[in-house]
Amino acid sequence: MHETRDLLDPEARSDSVLQVIRALMCRSGLRTELARRTGLSIASVSTAVQRLLDDGIAHGGKKEAVALRPVTGVAVGIQVGARHVTVAARLPHWPREQVRLVSLGQGLRDGAAWIDAAADAVAGLAGSIGRGPADLATVGLAVPWPVDPRDLSPSPPSPWFAAPDLHRRLSARFGEVFGEVFGEVKVVVDADARLGALNEQTYHHPYETLLYVEIAEHVLGGLVVGPRMVRGALGRAGSVGHQVVEPGGLDCWCGKRGCLERYISVPAVLEGVYVSLRARGEEPPASVGALIDRARDGDPDCRWALTAAAKRLARALRESAATLETQAVVLGGPLAPGLRLVAAECEQELRRSAWTRHLELRFAQPDAAAHGALILGLIGHLR
Repeated sequence: MHETRDLLDPEARSDSVLQVIRALMCRSGLRTELARRTGLSIASVSTAVQRLLDDGIAHGGKKEAVALRPVTGVAVGIQVGARHVTVAARLPHWPREQVRLVSLGQGLRDGAAWIDAAADAVAGLAGSIGRGPADLATVGLAVPWPVDPRDLSPSPPSPWFAAPDLHRRLSARFGEVFGEVFGEVKVVVDADARLGALNEQTYHHPYETLLYVEIAEHVLGGLVVGPRMVRGALGRAGSVGHQVVEPGGLDCWCGKRGCLERYISVPAVLEGVYVSLRARGEEPPASVGALIDRARDGDPDCRWALTAAAKRLARALRESAATLETQAVVLGGPLAPGLRLVAAECEQELRRSAWTRHLELRFAQPDAAAHGALILGLIGHLR
């Protein structure tokens, strides 16, 4: 087996070969697909692939998918939210279907307790793969706020629970738990919506331009164009959650009024249903999952709440379409299954504008941001 860190040694390999290796660690593919995903020319990809074949690092014919041969080193992705954390792990040459997942019932609202739980989960996943902490190769972290690409800190305005230097604290805690070898691994961080977009484009929706909208306790947008994630100068590119959909509406923590997040985030939707059902003397749903189940069973108030959220989302997408012209929008997060129930209403609103009539509406796979964080680790910082 080849070691991950040796494969990605910049002193031993050209930039084009490194890009192809990183692409193969995310997903095997034909040369044409590798060219699309790396942004390299077909000729450059063919030359790089031939070098990998000659070195015994990859296998596959000219008309067959190129894939990595077995590689050591565990790649880890961690999605941290306000209430839940998801940890994903696999070997770099494994397909996505073999990713090991662990969901934790702790999050940022529980202080630093989730960090210890995540460290234990990483150790358990590495053991289930047949590896130990010393074999950890990469760690990517998905967080629910914009991330400044210069120093990986929360980019203002950030929600109250945004934790500065979270990636350094996580790496340091791993070092305390597993020893100095584990502490050498760098934790690279980005916004969960951007990593959700990276995952969906890599594995499910190969559009050239794709916008991912993560709807949870916050509403973030992540934009990918070709092989690149678009971050912007301060890491806030694609932030559709703060498009104004109700001029003069509710105050938002970002300083504006009427932002989309104030109306379609999970707390906002639950609050609206609570008021309407209490007024009728009925018990409101305690979670977004219960709300979606009741809407599926025909509850008019729950269905109305999802429909209103879908229409406001479409309004925000129409407003942002002039600058974020994308081929597809992928919806993820806890509210996405509910919006799938009323997708027709959302699509109808999108068709009302020439800016968004071409837009394809898609829905994300579960734990998309955790899978995207794993990819980020593979294409980002490595020890």
